[in-house]
Amino acid sequence: MDDEQDILDIQRRVLTAAGYDVDTARDGMMALRKVATQEYHLLVTNLRMPEMGGEALYRLLCSSYPHLRHRVVFCTGDTANQETLRFLTATGAPVLFKPFTIGALLSTVSQALEVAAPRFVPTPSVCPEIALATT
Repeated sequence: MDDEQDILDIQRRVLTAAGYDVDTARDGMMALRKVATQEYHLLVTNLRMPEMGGEALYRLLCSSYPHLRHRVVFCTGDTANQETLRFLTATGAPVLFKPFTIGALLSTVSQALEVAAPRFVPTPSVCPEIALATT
């Protein structure tokens, strides 16, 4: 998820080129609806967005879909806010600090998939679903 369409498009292209199946949603509520009907191996979400940010989405995922609590990667440019840093530390989730490189995106996604679900690391026969969304 990201509220900047250009960033979302770049992430989708990069991850698709790396062999991942990528799905997108326009906002946190749409992402929740998709999670209710399809299994995702990883969710990449911006932390600060209008309406429903990554923190609210994460809390809803933890309560309604606890198996996804360790399948979230956060993206944020908010590195000075102590409350943000406390939240990120408390989740234990991987974080991509903006601006990040394509290499950092690919590395973080790969490592997150290894930790969350080792059997879902991309191979020619297995392509993880990754959910990205934007508002």
